[in-house]
Amino acid sequence: MEIKSLFDNNKDIYRTIEKVITYGVSQEERLKAEISEYVVTESIEEQFEKLLGKMQAAMEAGGQNEVGVWVSGFYGSGKSSFTKYLGLAFDDNIKIDGTPFIQHLQDRFKKSTTKALLASVSKRFPAAVLMLDLASEQLAGATMEEVSTVLYYKVLQWAGYSRNLKVAAFER
Repeated sequence: MEIKSLFDNNKDIYRTIEKVITYGVSQEERLKAEISEYVVTESIEEQFEKLLGKMQAAMEAGGQNEVGVWVSGFYGSGKSSFTKYLGLAFDDNIKIDGTPFIQHLQDRFKKSTTKALLASVSKRFPAAVLMLDLASEQLAGATMEEVSTVLYYKVLQWAGYSRNLKVAAFER
C-alpha cells in the first residue's frame, strides 16, 4: 500500500498547502480550498456555539452592547482559521462561486443547531468585522506598541482615516 492511497483521490497531494492561515488572503480560489478542507471537530463546533451564543445574548441585552472577542491559544491550535472564517461569515460580500461564505462555513458544521445559530446571529445583528494578528501588526511597526494602541490604529485605518492621523496620534 502506498501512503498516497490514504488521501482523497479528488485532491492533488502534491499541491501547495499553506502552513499558516492569514487574514489578508481572500482570493476566491484559495479561500475555496481553505474552507473546503477545514475540519470542524466536535470541540471546534462547541466553541463556535459557545461564542455565537454569548454574542447573541450580549446583543439581545439591548443598550449599547458591543462585542469584542479575544482568541488565544498555542501556535497551530486553529485560532486564525476559527476567527477568519467566523469574520468572513458575517460579511455578505464574501462569496465563493456565487455562494455566500456563511453557507460554506455552515456546510462544515455537523449540528443543525450550530448552523442555525450562525445564520441567526449574522442576520439579526449586522457586524463590522475587524480582523488582525496583533503579533504581526506590532512587528510590522518595528515596535511593541500597547495592544490598545495597535487596535486604535487599526480601527482608524479600517474606518478610512488617513495615515497622517496615525502619525499624529501615536508618535511619541
